[in-house]
Amino acid sequence: MSLVLVPLLALMCQEGIHGKGINSLMGPYVAYGERFYMCEANNTPLPWRWNLRASHFNPHKPKELQRLTGNLTGSTSLDDSCWAKVIMDTRSNNQWKENAFMANFKNNACQTLKENIPGFYEKIFKTQMKGACILKPGVYEVNNTSVDWTFPKFAIMPYGHYRFRATVGKAESQYLCIVVECKLIPKPA
Repeated sequence: MSLVLVPLLALMCQEGIHGKGINSLMGPYVAYGERFYMCEANNTPLPWRWNLRASHFNPHKPKELQRLTGNLTGSTSLDDSCWAKVIMDTRSNNQWKENAFMANFKNNACQTLKENIPGFYEKIFKTQMKGACILKPGVYEVNNTSVDWTFPKFAIMPYGHYRFRATVGKAESQYLCIVVECKLIPKPA
């Protein structure tokens, strides 16, 4: 009887156990980008392009924000009459597994960006978070600017290596196709 009772008490009284917690497969996370590039079909330039690079992310200092340098350039307006599509591929067994996560946003591309990646939106476009969402044509530059990669509407995700692809357009026309290779790691307590 005592042989069964001791392990049960040890499992129920976690305060007396000194050790690391078991990592789960998903939960609150810290996201960081490793590579930023375009995904234009047939090397055909689209109206919106980016040329960004990120600072090295130190996993031993996960609360330190990553810094971006480069620009995002557009020749047409992007607003909430545009559609957006996001596809996340996951890396497994040394190859990309396509379409792990997919999301379509009809007629609200600008607002979707503003609500889902507010830290990026605020730093790149340097606009207030209030009012109508319109990204006017122009060059949006960042120079060693810290960016918070928080996704408030996606608080819990599986940890891993992802290829985040976003396309934006209006009707049948595509205006933007960008890719970020990124990693999601457990958020520190």
